[in-house]
Amino acid sequence: MSKSKFTLILLTFLFLVNVFVLASPWAVVLSGGGARGAYEVGALKAITELNLNVKGVYGTSVGALNGAFFAQGSIDEMYRIWEKLSFSNIVKLPSNLATSTLNLSNLTKTFISEKGFNVKPLQEMIETYLSEKKIRESGIDFGLVTVDLSNFSPVEIYLSQMPKGSLIDYLMASSNYPLFQRWRIKGNVYIDGGFYNNAPVSMALKKGFKRILLINVSDTPIFLPKIPNDVMLKIITPSGQLGNAMDFDPKKEALWEKMGYLDTMKSFGKFVGRDYYIYPCDKNILIDDMLNSNKDEILKLAKILNVNANGCSIDFAVYEKILPKILEIVPSTSFDDLNVSMLEIAAKYFGIDRIKAYTQSKLCEAILHAKVPSKGMWNIFGDGREEIATLVLKICKLKTGN
Repeated sequence: MSKSKFTLILLTFLFLVNVFVLASPWAVVLSGGGARGAYEVGALKAITELNLNVKGVYGTSVGALNGAFFAQGSIDEMYRIWEKLSFSNIVKLPSNLATSTLNLSNLTKTFISEKGFNVKPLQEMIETYLSEKKIRESGIDFGLVTVDLSNFSPVEIYLSQMPKGSLIDYLMASSNYPLFQRWRIKGNVYIDGGFYNNAPVSMALKKGFKRILLINVSDTPIFLPKIPNDVMLKIITPSGQLGNAMDFDPKKEALWEKMGYLDTMKSFGKFVGRDYYIYPCDKNILIDDMLNSNKDEILKLAKILNVNANGCSIDFAVYEKILPKILEIVPSTSFDDLNVSMLEIAAKYFGIDRIKAYTQSKLCEAILHAKVPSKGMWNIFGDGREEIATLVLKICKLKTGN
């Protein structure tokens, strides 16, 4: 066989493999993480809006709970529950604590006197909103991880292996955090699956999935199995800090939901930007506005960067003077990338809310109306970012005639 023919066959094979993988259904894997599971809910909402062909969901602890809601098709309901979820919705507290400010001392007394927190409220919530029948009939394979403490053995179990009527028991077992009262199934004691496998990618691999999406909110390191060459593993992690596993604060959870949604949308190309979420656009608003400026305005912009543009045409000043100087401060591979990077530098400098979707114009408006931080706050780094932020603000003002 000639070398050219072999190369053609190899390329054809690789093309067919790629087509097969891209046409394959998705498996979603959800890690454990307690309150951090709010992020997963936002991610699952995005997955639903993206119309991903999900045929398998596997989770540990809170990931198992969120996965069950997803398999049932109750995404909106799950999102609303998490927006209001507090510690008292998870554990049963003495009546004198339920409406008072929780503190470590009171919680410790409750934990000791009751030999762990009673999770009856969590059980009742699951029983109210989840239907094992609907999940079994959903057409989505489901599985979870727990640990059989009585036999000192890990348990990775699929819904098809669970006796009918036992799903809620296994969900409670998978999410049986160390601070909770032990959960029993047929006399055996079970604890949180995170003690064995907090991100059960292996369960998706065993089912033969070629596309796996892992939403990882674990606050401890996870261990992944070897991923075969013909399997695509996509991992989404929080772009910002989340609280600890027991930080059940509705305000924080609502924010983490939004972050999970936006991060997932960005990972599938619906937004651009490193830190912010900016809708893709054919135009580069900052560069276009510079090119549409008059000579006096261009000289003012050049002065901010300490660039001499006297006697230059507008195009020459922008392309040969201003942009090269900006690129020294903000290395970029394209004008698109440069434009977005400049917007993000200014947005961060002026303290613009990050967990929100913006068009370029809306982000410019936010920058324009933001409070200017203390002079020299960023210049201690000596990297020119303050000048870039000042430049962007000036360009935004040009649009309004200021």
